[in-house]
Amino acid sequence: MSLIVSRPARRRARFHELTVSEVRRLTRDSVALTFEVPDELRPEFDFAPGQYLTLRATVAGSEVRRSYSICSSRGDYRSTGRLRVASARVPGGTMSSWLNEHVRVGDRLEVMTPMGEFTVPTEPERRRHHVAVAAGSGITPVLSLLTSALEEEPHSRVTLVFGNKRADSVMFADELGALQERFPRRFRLVSVLSQHEPGGASLAGRIDRERMTALIGEVVPVDAVDEWYLCGPHPMVIQVRDTLAAHGVDQAHVHQEVFYEEPATTG
Repeated sequence: MSLIVSRPARRRARFHELTVSEVRRLTRDSVALTFEVPDELRPEFDFAPGQYLTLRATVAGSEVRRSYSICSSRGDYRSTGRLRVASARVPGGTMSSWLNEHVRVGDRLEVMTPMGEFTVPTEPERRRHHVAVAAGSGITPVLSLLTSALEEEPHSRVTLVFGNKRADSVMFADELGALQERFPRRFRLVSVLSQHEPGGASLAGRIDRERMTALIGEVVPVDAVDEWYLCGPHPMVIQVRDTLAAHGVDQAHVHQEVFYEEPATTG
């Protein structure tokens, strides 16, 4: 019988004040924030990889709420009590601009306990191939999902197809490199840049139907994949999902989350 690492028990989501313990610039337009969770709140903030936190703040006199995916692994949180999210600046985005420009170490923010269904339980005794297709800030929940899978399923392997504009716009580039060093036989990164740089190791173009069809033929044959994770802009997610369906992939094993750029509801 396979052991399944259980999801945290469902509980009513509520806000708590957490202290920012680290602010780390990822790219020119994105930042990672780490929150210190006190011991008495650790059970409430225990999460399933792929879930998100909702932040609430008063910005320019108005209350704003936005949700940001957790990009820590579950093992890291349980050992350190630290939770991390990342925010890419959105043009005209009230919260994303404020997080990128004004939040500092020591600030206290209102943070809601984890929510979200973009999750798959890990099964430590199984030997699976997890494949994620992400673009831009879609890497945030995927980083948690894949790192947790590598740490909690020692017989499984992971492939990440990651699309960005340029090499200098890649969020968590150093951490992805560290994962390659830490799990050289079990983690593979396929980088796709829409503004390709001659001589680089990345593929040129965007992740669309044509690119995904080529990758299925050359890099990730569908019969060798157990779970798919799609995260990024709506057009990319839909094109990749439809391409997988056309190649006979069981949609029960295709998990997706779309990152919309429209302003979220305040209140």
